[in-house]
Amino acid sequence: MAIKEIPIIVGGFYRSGTSLTRRLLDAHSRIHCGPEVKFFKDLRGDYLDDPLGHVRFFSTLPSLGLELDEIRDIFGRAFIEAHELATHKAGKVRWADKNPENVLYLEQWKHLLPGGFAFIHVVRHPLDVLASLLEIGFPRAVPATFEDKIKFLKTFVDAGSQYETLHPSMSFRVRYEELVAAPTTTLKSLFNWLGEDFEPQVLDSFSHAERRRGIEDPKVTMSKTVHDRSVGRWRTDLTSEQLEIARAILGASFSSYAI
Repeated sequence: MAIKEIPIIVGGFYRSGTSLTRRLLDAHSRIHCGPEVKFFKDLRGDYLDDPLGHVRFFSTLPSLGLELDEIRDIFGRAFIEAHELATHKAGKVRWADKNPENVLYLEQWKHLLPGGFAFIHVVRHPLDVLASLLEIGFPRAVPATFEDKIKFLKTFVDAGSQYETLHPSMSFRVRYEELVAAPTTTLKSLFNWLGEDFEPQVLDSFSHAERRRGIEDPKVTMSKTVHDRSVGRWRTDLTSEQLEIARAILGASFSSYAI
């Protein structure tokens, strides 16, 4: 199946630019990419601390005698139908799902979408990601300690990068630094890869109210234009001790993350 005819799955670590990317996609006349819907995270109970986790819908369903894969397939079909209906109601023809955690669930997506999907992996300089995380927190999604934040970041980036390596023709890497420094050039390449025409209005309408809020990075709504003011913030926001810890944990793979 041609890449133009398949859904789009967007993932990448928190504070890497996934919310901006999803809004730019949703601003396209043919693509519907709404706010995050936590299907796989809910399905797998993949939360740092959920005192009510044992009574959640997906936690109690196995008591009926169902396997997790069976539950995934049953409700995954409904999830995809919801995407299709939302796309139709928006007057569009193609849907995209954006979640940072999508990089962790790509094999699960393959089961739900046997016809294939286009994977967009959004990456950002890891030190800028860490600096931004320290500012915004995300305590319910990201571990508390600085060391654990780095390990969590590495897990996400490694998972997305591994999928890219295994499926190069179906993967596209969006580098945050390139997107904000040269948005038109970067988006032309992205939409061309998706088999879509670049529409200049996406850069004007990505911040409009019709993009909806939902669950996403709260800072994305504060900008009406794509800008690069946060690039390189780690130079002033991180201490020398934090830099040493980050480089030690990321190790030899650090150079593959750095831009």
